[in-house]
Amino acid sequence: MSFSLCCARCEGPLRLAGDGYVCDRCAHRITLRHGVLWVSTAEPPPLLPLAHAAREGDWVEAANARLEARGLGARDLMSRLSAVRTERAGDWHFLVDSGMDGTALVMGDRWGTHMAGLSRAAREVVLFEQDPEAAEFLRARVDQESLENVRAIVCGGSAADFPFAPGQFSLVALLGSWVRAESRNGRPDALEEILQAAFRLLAKGGTFVLGISNRWRFPLAWRNSDRARLAGTVPSIRARLSRSGFQDLRFYLSQPDIDDIQALVSLDSKVALRYFHLVYRHPRARWKRVLLGAAINAGLIAVAAPSYVAIAKKP
Repeated sequence: MSFSLCCARCEGPLRLAGDGYVCDRCAHRITLRHGVLWVSTAEPPPLLPLAHAAREGDWVEAANARLEARGLGARDLMSRLSAVRTERAGDWHFLVDSGMDGTALVMGDRWGTHMAGLSRAAREVVLFEQDPEAAEFLRARVDQESLENVRAIVCGGSAADFPFAPGQFSLVALLGSWVRAESRNGRPDALEEILQAAFRLLAKGGTFVLGISNRWRFPLAWRNSDRARLAGTVPSIRARLSRSGFQDLRFYLSQPDIDDIQALVSLDSKVALRYFHLVYRHPRARWKRVLLGAAINAGLIAVAAPSYVAIAKKP
């Protein structure tokens, strides 16, 4: 492995000890179980149902069963299953002009759709997942798909649990959900903390990729999920990225969603938006497409973009 682990509490060196790692400086222990590094202070939970089904059978069958149990409609179910299986969610890596020859850190990729696409482009991939069940599910998918360059899967509660030395990743991507866990100082884990952590972990010239959904994007999906997506308008995210030190900011509208990217349209290109507007005004378009078309026509796309990908560089 070309990346190194350090203590998430004091950034001290770690050494192998039994079934995990121990910090020589503060004695903090990181347990390694079923191929997942458990960074939080709490003990790893028993193997949870989704992960157990994936390990005992097939990860695709386990994902299908979990989604079907949610009681989704046939159309939504087909869309979700396609998003889980496909590698189109990793198509954004073609927009990254550097970082594929180093180590990439992927966060919030619950089903591994971005991981699968990126593992075929980057030299090494490291995963950080907040959900224990999802972390062990991802371990099963990695093993069954023989993704040999996925080097580590880490499970922690917040950005305070990153056991990574600064400046060692050429690419950091946060796409999907992020649970706003309580940080060590008692305050909610804000987006600024995530951006600052990503900036610290990136090497000079590295790339940060952020998947964002606006608040009104999922009026029904909130009922089916206990995980919150990061939300914000293009102007607000642009300001936050700039304050964190990132440069060369680029924004792309992702369709149909950041979980299953089939098309990326530059939010800075008026020509592309005009073409996209014509497509979205088709009489058979769904209501959200009609609404998005109206937002494009009114010049409000930076505020009303339902989901988009932000790409930035560390100078």
